[in-house]
Amino acid sequence: MSLPRYIRNIVILLATLILVSLALILGLRKTVTLSVNGEAHLITSYAFKVSDLLRSQEIPLSPLDKLSPSQDSWLKNGATVTLLRAVPVQILADGVIHSVYSSERTPSGILKLAGVNLLPGDLLLSNGQPADPNQSFPLDIQSISLQVSRSVSFTLTVDGQTRSLASTAPTLGSALWVAGYTLFTADNLFPPPDTSLSPGLVATLTHSRQVTIQTQAGDVRIRTAAHTVGEALEAAHLSPQGLDYSIPTPEDPVPSNGMMRLIRVTEQVLVDQTPLPFETEYQPVLDLDLDSQSILQPGEYGLTAQRVRVRYEDGQEASRQVESQWVARQPQPRIIGYGTLVVMKTTAVDGVQIQYWRTLNMYATSYHPSEVGDTTASGLPLKKGVAAVDKSIVPFFTQMYVPGYGEAIAADTGGGVIGRWIDLGYSDDDYVPWHEWVTVYFPWPPPDNIVWIIP
Repeated sequence: MSLPRYIRNIVILLATLILVSLALILGLRKTVTLSVNGEAHLITSYAFKVSDLLRSQEIPLSPLDKLSPSQDSWLKNGATVTLLRAVPVQILADGVIHSVYSSERTPSGILKLAGVNLLPGDLLLSNGQPADPNQSFPLDIQSISLQVSRSVSFTLTVDGQTRSLASTAPTLGSALWVAGYTLFTADNLFPPPDTSLSPGLVATLTHSRQVTIQTQAGDVRIRTAAHTVGEALEAAHLSPQGLDYSIPTPEDPVPSNGMMRLIRVTEQVLVDQTPLPFETEYQPVLDLDLDSQSILQPGEYGLTAQRVRVRYEDGQEASRQVESQWVARQPQPRIIGYGTLVVMKTTAVDGVQIQYWRTLNMYATSYHPSEVGDTTASGLPLKKGVAAVDKSIVPFFTQMYVPGYGEAIAADTGGGVIGRWIDLGYSDDDYVPWHEWVTVYFPWPPPDNIVWIIP
């Protein structure tokens, strides 16, 4: 049984519509690549245009974003759609902060967009680090910070030689460091290292050098840019004080070998005391026997004082000078009393009874004319009975009696007859040699010229 014709026509029409719909669906389906900030995804879409694709993926689009191809472009199967989001950008240049949004990822493009020129010698920084103007940032970066450090020209005089330099460093000290100059704390840099670098700045650098200062406590070594010895001592906190001095002098330039010496000087005032000897005086004592002595007054030393200024250099005495001198205490003389009481005494000598007023223990020698001639100092001829004496003890023509010799008269002197020495005279015929100590008696009566004190 066949279907009616109109039914067959309806079935054919429906089948045709289904086939056409399937063909349309299969023809509109596309597989595309969507890259957003470098992150790519493979997407199947039925969108006709790029804008339809973004809308279907719920991706908003900013006017500053960079889209390729444009959103009005027809979407083709296998196409790649690239989207770079505009990100916030801050640029610090010439003291001004430029804030923009940009989809540009290369620093040079960003600077051009912001109207900032990068000059030769300028330094470009990103987050404090040097950046290549032509090196692109990562596509997925969220924000960009740039800083343009301008190259500044300045003049530097180093140890008397002037040169022109340029630097992007913020301060003078950092500019010199970048230029290869090593700075020591003791170097003399004007203006100071922390001075901001500005166009036309004129700077002077005097390098320090090591010097050695010899002191009593040891050698002191420092670095200094001082020109004179005094400046170097001050830098080492060793400035001369009071009488101190230096070699070379503080006004002299620092020696080429860097060697200097500081001498510390001190002075001390002393009072030196020296005993002042006393003198001995003799006084006669009437009731004291002859050749006897007694101390009437003991001597007392005096005292002299002197003010002495002593100079010390590095702790060692260098000189002393007497400034004044005086007698602090006068000496008191020693007074010795000597006896003047002459008493006649009697004794037997050589079997003879003699009376005498004094005895002296003397060393006896003898001489005769063939040795010295026959004339004595008194004019008497030399013979037995004539004796040579020291006239300060035994005056001429004093009578004496020598045991074993006999009577003698003091009538001659001799070059070697000094003190208690008696040289007994003989003739050549009766000469007897003497070399012994004897007791010499002085017979009574005593003479008028008595020597009261016999040493």
